[in-house]
Amino acid sequence: MRATSPVSRTAVREELSRVLGVLVCERDGSLPFAEDAYIRRLSLVAQRFGISLVVFAPWTWNARSNSVNGWSWSKREQRWMPRVSELPRVVYDRAWPSSETEKRRFRSALDRIIAVRPLTFLNSRLPHKRIIGELLSREKKFSPLVPPTAAYEGTNSLVGWLREHGDSAFLKPAAGSQGRRVVAFERAADGSALLSGRTSSNRPFVRSFRSERDALARLHRWIGSRAYIMQPLLELRTAFGEPFDLRALLQKNERGRWTITGVAARIGSQGTVTANLHGGGRAEPASAALSPLFGSEKARALEQDIRGAALALADWFEETLGRFAELGLDFGVDRSGKLWFLEANSKPGRMAMKFAGDDAAERALAMPLSYASTILLRPSGRVIHEFDPM
Repeated sequence: MRATSPVSRTAVREELSRVLGVLVCERDGSLPFAEDAYIRRLSLVAQRFGISLVVFAPWTWNARSNSVNGWSWSKREQRWMPRVSELPRVVYDRAWPSSETEKRRFRSALDRIIAVRPLTFLNSRLPHKRIIGELLSREKKFSPLVPPTAAYEGTNSLVGWLREHGDSAFLKPAAGSQGRRVVAFERAADGSALLSGRTSSNRPFVRSFRSERDALARLHRWIGSRAYIMQPLLELRTAFGEPFDLRALLQKNERGRWTITGVAARIGSQGTVTANLHGGGRAEPASAALSPLFGSEKARALEQDIRGAALALADWFEETLGRFAELGLDFGVDRSGKLWFLEANSKPGRMAMKFAGDDAAERALAMPLSYASTILLRPSGRVIHEFDPM
């Protein structure tokens, strides 16, 4: 067998140091994983930074060879090509498990790798929404932004909540994403009640009940053993009655400093309870939602308030919960002009950034790669800051 020269070994290490792994959950069908279009664009932009992307599911890892069976985009073939690669040392989590079973499989496979091969993650994992709310409510500068929050612990807890906070509540999964399985509970003076929300497949639903008791029982069966939180049903609607929120995308630049890539409004359909784009909403410039409600001057001031709060929150998240390369922070503005912080996302989407200002969409794609290239990866092949993302 021909010996490998020191120069060749160095070259191999150099090459491996420029590989960024993208974590996904493989699926059947013509597209091997979710977010195909986004990751394909990411792969093309990565070439500008001298980075090669390998997309893989963690359960394909072979411990003996320390390799993974993944995919790389072929510009020439215009398709995803199977690729066997050494386990990348730096990874970008864009996995979207489709069920609790797949979520457990993903986490178990990742834990198996981390136990013997420490990885560097671009983003830490966020804890449950209730934990984030509790932590933020203790911070003097953030507590005014945080809606009252409590854990759903059965129908009695919801009845107590309604007694204290009025005749409505907004319930959402403590660990959910993309607006799935959220539900609003509203009761009327005549004893009837209304449930409106989104299913696990993100389809809207509305159900009316003659009695509050029946609605509470149906809601409890629907939630089952899942962890849920309760919050006020805030009046976050446009001048035309559509639900809306404001997504601020924060990303680190090549110097590791937080920047705001853009702020955009996400607007849902009338008769629905969320504005999430995965549920059929649309994105607009922030002013499109704020100006008709408050006038252009107040709208500009509110957007500046969002930007200031977003930067302060990003610093807090990193100081408290670990390193992040990007965060999607969602805000609401009620009819009185009160600003609310709704939730944080460690795997933010990009669709809204098309409406967030000049070149925001392009920067949203390039920033994680720029950060990975200049902060996490070094030409020597040495990876800085190996850690477990919680």
